[in-house]
Amino acid sequence: MNRNFELEQTTRSEELIEKVETLTQWIYRLCESNNLSLKTTELAAQIIQICLSQKSCNLNNILLIAITSFFISVKYNECQSLFQFNLQDCILLGNCAYSKEDFLEMELQILNLIHFDMNLTTICDLLQEEQTKYIDLILFVTLDSEFWSFSKFELLKAIQQFNNNHQNVQNETTNKILNLIQTKVNLLTAYSNEEKSNFQLKRKRIQKWKFKSKKNSKNRNFNSLNQKSINIQLL
Repeated sequence: MNRNFELEQTTRSEELIEKVETLTQWIYRLCESNNLSLKTTELAAQIIQICLSQKSCNLNNILLIAITSFFISVKYNECQSLFQFNLQDCILLGNCAYSKEDFLEMELQILNLIHFDMNLTTICDLLQEEQTKYIDLILFVTLDSEFWSFSKFELLKAIQQFNNNHQNVQNETTNKILNLIQTKVNLLTAYSNEEKSNFQLKRKRIQKWKFKSKKNSKNRNFNSLNQKSINIQLL
């Protein structure tokens, strides 16, 4: 296996964290498009975060780690589903940059890193049948790197409190997470409103442009008719 693909101690750069966040969101889209469970997304994300926290990721191996984490999560959590995902699919997802042997060796290294314990606690596990009630918030804290430093239990408490309109919150960590969630929500709302405003402005411009075009078209037609009349008179 190429030495660059091995799990080894590396520094966590902002570029690397941004890449991990992007790949986590990519995995979510893979799960969503194939109707996989929310836990599969969360489990894959958690495995990647463990590799990141152990400083085992670098820009050379992060795509390999992400795809392998997804592969492990699917094998463990989707064994009862009809979804089929094998090593050849891993190779295709990686644009053939990695071989079957690369994925098998990375799988072994990741399993060693988590001590072959796939019973990693996820927020979905803690919520059980209630998870559908909080699905948006679970995705919110799973896909955004600013929440990754908190434990699943801390995130669970914050999610439940956020859904209950922040009532009777006394825990400092829970308050910190709640404030972070609210800040993110406010940013998204502001962005959404700005997009809506821009859309309405563009719509007005288009309507104005159409009106001008229509008016100019009428003028062109009128001038054309006048020109024809002149030509007829000259004949």
